[in-house]
Amino acid sequence: MLNGVIRLALRYRGLVLLLAAVVLGYGTFAATALPIDVFPDLDRPRVVLLTECPGLSPEEVEALVTQPIETAILGAPGVQAVRSQSSQGLAVTYVEFGWQTDVRVARQTVQERLAAVGGALPPGIRPLMTPPTSIMGQILHVGLSRQKGPGGGTLAPVDRTGLMAERVEVNGTATLAVWRPKSRHDPATWETVPVRNVSWTGLTATFDGDGQRHTATFRTAEQQRMDLRTVADWVVRPRLLREQGVAEVIVLGGDRKQYQVLVDPDKLTEYGATLPDVDRAIRENNQNGSGGFTEEGLVERPVRVIGRLGPQPAKVLDDLRTIPVNAADRPVRLGQVAAVAEGPAPKRGDAGVDGRDAVVVTVVKQPHADTRAVTDRVKAALREVEAALPADTVVNTDLFQLKDFIDRGVYYVGEALVLGAGLVVAILFLFLLNLRTTFITLTAIPLSLAVTALVFRLVGVVTGTDLSINVMTLGGIAVAMGELVDDAIVDVENIFRRLRENGASAAPRPALAVVYDASREIRSAIVFGTAVVVLAFLPLFALSGVEGRLFVPLGLAYIVSILASLAVSLTVTPVLSYYLLPQSRAAHGHRDGLLLRALKWAAGYLIRFSMRRARLLLLLTWIAVAYCGWRLSTLGTDFLPKFDEGSVQINVTLPAGSSLKASNDAAALTDAKLLALTKTPANPTGDVLHFVRRTGRAELDEHAEPVSRSEYILSMNPAANRTREEMLAKLLTELREDVPGVDFEAEQPLAHLISHMLSGVTAQIAIKVYGDDLDQLQKLAARIKAAIADVPGLTPPVIDPQETVDELHIVLRPSDLARHGLSRRYVAEFVETAMKGEVVSQVLEGQRRFDLVVKLNAAYRTDYDRLGELRIDLPTPPGGTPRQVRLKDVADIPAAAGGPNQINRDNVRRRAVIRCNTRGRDLGGVVADIEQRVRTRVPMPEGYFVEYGGQFEAQRSATTLIAVLAAVSVVGVFAVLYLLFPSVRVSLQILNAVPTAFVGGVLALVLTGQTLTVASLVGFVSLGGIAVRNGILLVTHYFHLMKEDRLPFCEETVLRGSLERLAPVLMTALTAGIGLVPLVVGGRKPGLEILYPVSTVILGGLVTSTFCEFLIHPGLFWTFSGRDADRLARAGAGPSLSPDER
Repeated sequence: MLNGVIRLALRYRGLVLLLAAVVLGYGTFAATALPIDVFPDLDRPRVVLLTECPGLSPEEVEALVTQPIETAILGAPGVQAVRSQSSQGLAVTYVEFGWQTDVRVARQTVQERLAAVGGALPPGIRPLMTPPTSIMGQILHVGLSRQKGPGGGTLAPVDRTGLMAERVEVNGTATLAVWRPKSRHDPATWETVPVRNVSWTGLTATFDGDGQRHTATFRTAEQQRMDLRTVADWVVRPRLLREQGVAEVIVLGGDRKQYQVLVDPDKLTEYGATLPDVDRAIRENNQNGSGGFTEEGLVERPVRVIGRLGPQPAKVLDDLRTIPVNAADRPVRLGQVAAVAEGPAPKRGDAGVDGRDAVVVTVVKQPHADTRAVTDRVKAALREVEAALPADTVVNTDLFQLKDFIDRGVYYVGEALVLGAGLVVAILFLFLLNLRTTFITLTAIPLSLAVTALVFRLVGVVTGTDLSINVMTLGGIAVAMGELVDDAIVDVENIFRRLRENGASAAPRPALAVVYDASREIRSAIVFGTAVVVLAFLPLFALSGVEGRLFVPLGLAYIVSILASLAVSLTVTPVLSYYLLPQSRAAHGHRDGLLLRALKWAAGYLIRFSMRRARLLLLLTWIAVAYCGWRLSTLGTDFLPKFDEGSVQINVTLPAGSSLKASNDAAALTDAKLLALTKTPANPTGDVLHFVRRTGRAELDEHAEPVSRSEYILSMNPAANRTREEMLAKLLTELREDVPGVDFEAEQPLAHLISHMLSGVTAQIAIKVYGDDLDQLQKLAARIKAAIADVPGLTPPVIDPQETVDELHIVLRPSDLARHGLSRRYVAEFVETAMKGEVVSQVLEGQRRFDLVVKLNAAYRTDYDRLGELRIDLPTPPGGTPRQVRLKDVADIPAAAGGPNQINRDNVRRRAVIRCNTRGRDLGGVVADIEQRVRTRVPMPEGYFVEYGGQFEAQRSATTLIAVLAAVSVVGVFAVLYLLFPSVRVSLQILNAVPTAFVGGVLALVLTGQTLTVASLVGFVSLGGIAVRNGILLVTHYFHLMKEDRLPFCEETVLRGSLERLAPVLMTALTAGIGLVPLVVGGRKPGLEILYPVSTVILGGLVTSTFCEFLIHPGLFWTFSGRDADRLARAGAGPSLSPDER
């Protein structure tokens, strides 16, 4: 059939060239339309549930909410793990599905299970699914902050003039300056506006300027934080959610504004009012009503009763103060029993940018959305928003953006592609010394790439999910770059050689017949060689998990491009050879080039030595294999190479129970250290460009971090004078000394997310202790931490903050409650309103909504000694006298009490976690030491056990799977070889290229100082087929000489066959290897890290296997397998032409 393809291509030569041009043009267009990302989609199908549980403690959340949800979901189809975190008033549940599950099916499955469990949850509690996002979904951190004026003072807008007033206070005296902003981000460019007749009323300045009287009102620091958060919530977030591809916008920092009614208990007692009276009065005085419609002739008008508060803040406060509260004997105004003001809501998180208070907006993209396109749209929207804000509000988009990593990674891989292609061109011309043969051979590269782009586009149309251009797909093409011309090299070299022989013949045949016969002659070699290479890469498609998501696109790009190059060599290459080579003067010459003659002269000695010392060489080969096998076991293991993302994440963990203020105080010390490292005009080589801090949890964030936990993301300066590792080592050492009792960890943001996805823990290594008693779990965790603290290469271990913390308990006495006729719920709701506050209504300011909260004023809420004096209204019969009772009359308030701050669970079992990372040592070696120490030093009580998770767990499972797949691949390659050469000896001789390539791959890892990672294992699997390919090319020519040219099996036949195939074998090996050189040389560049081990192994293996192709394999053929080949050739078997094709 394939001979028919060659025949048709040569018959319809013009059509073939036309189709090639169309494919090239449309493929180029299709490539420009593919999305660009840094990595393929790494997401594990996962559904995250957020369940708000107001008023419930962690134990109650666990028992009443988390456990019913977990139990209902665990039995669902496809669910592999359920992790949960129960904290004060919140349950977060992570439901993980198998890697092949469609996320839409997963969400539907969870939704169905939640519908069934709804009745088992407390009233009013409903789990909510977060929007589907990506592990690399957090594509942009944006900082909103207030900047100082040119004089270092506070800024305020001047009416609606666009001018900015600056208030500078010196020695208690306020001075005013007015500016006309030019560049928002450079106050030094602002122009001064003369002012006179300045007068101050509090923080409001009145002055004359520009011929008019103006007013500027300066806000307090607290008001500025509330204004900034209001802008983020009601201006920035809605605008960004409009953009296509944005899944969620998470806002953290600043203060959420509330209208607060701060009740004075003494005033309530004085006027005979109660807290329920205040609640009821506010609810009844903040609503609109409808009076239907009026009809006036042909016109109707709706009748509305306007009773809602607002919309101006000052009017809201005035109206609130005048609301009547029905007291016992007379109505009183709300302002008489409570202070009414705007105030900040309680918060569980904070943020900062470059050491300043700020609001941090995190943009999360939808799965499969184009990161670069979404980032560009979001930044354009932010520029629009910023232009409409006062000049003192700055929007900083340079804090962290994944697009930078993508651009750098794709750029460096693309650079390697171009350099590799250039080196391939140089090698081809150096060997062929003919522009025409070089041109014909090189056409395989653009045509193969165009076909690959078309296949990617077709897969996107069929599956509905576009395959992206990313580091892995480009890496697959880069690895294949030199091999794309291999088939064309073999075809062109054979056609060229046969044309020269035909030109020297006494009776030359037609050029078309020569081209056809020459292409048929090497058909078996290139087809079966390509089949073996494809077969070697097929095991990649059996990988699952993160490694599968990474390397399957690489394998797909490689296989598609290799198959495309095969198609080109069977169609386009013969056609171009017919048009360009017969007229070439070189095709009528009779001698090889100088380089090829020199190589053949040197190879002749190797081949003769090989045939004389075949057994010795085979023994030495397997001794080298044994040594390299031992050496490989000493390299150390890691999951994936470390990435250079251009940013660093530092995690800061305070002791459990620490307040948000304590975290902010620790952050102030950390900020000071980082500011000293920040790049400035005075310090152009500073290590850090910007840094952003996020403390605790944002309202819409699925990562429910306690307020004792902060994370910093540092954007690093590539022009810094020292390495990142040196800077981090010194910084962490100083921070641990300056901030004792606080844990600091450093890692890459992407590694952080991958670790969390793999094990639910944000570290490379997670030691999980399972059991029932939280105190016992905490003790065991502490013992494990102490046991492994001095393991070499391990960062200081950190115990997840899950422990007993101090609490204020109000213990109700049932007998006293019964005597006074009070229910537990009534007292609990009273205390909740008094201490925490109750949202009784909402205030509308246009489209913005703000909570209206009633609670005791701060003096009573923070004076816990007076808490027992709170007065509770007793049930009053009709016509009876209102009575009250003190809280301490119905409840005890113990001086000391405690409870867990949170409860973490895996698959319905409580767990404690010790997390840590590696530094300066391989992951596998560190984990082996940890396991040995835990096993010998920390015995587990009955019912308690330890599991290990994190990246190393994925590395172990992936290593085992790849080893099995490699064995299967070798068996498959042997089967293909036996199909081509029906002889076990011949097939095993060709397969001997695999161990020789293995030697080179291991030595390459040793010389470059790399550890054994999943990426290098993929390189070993891929290397097998590439190495065997040249052996097929060599042995098929031996068969051809014995079968078609009727040469006897002798040393001269083996020598002639080896030398005649020297040029194509060397060219294919050199082009395949030289295309990898840029990936190896630049392997430390961003984006190339994961391709560096793959290309190192393949390049090293190609060097040794190609050298051994002429040092060992001719001797093996002569000594062990040649007689079988001779028998098959004389019997008419083996790779050659069928009788009707001769």
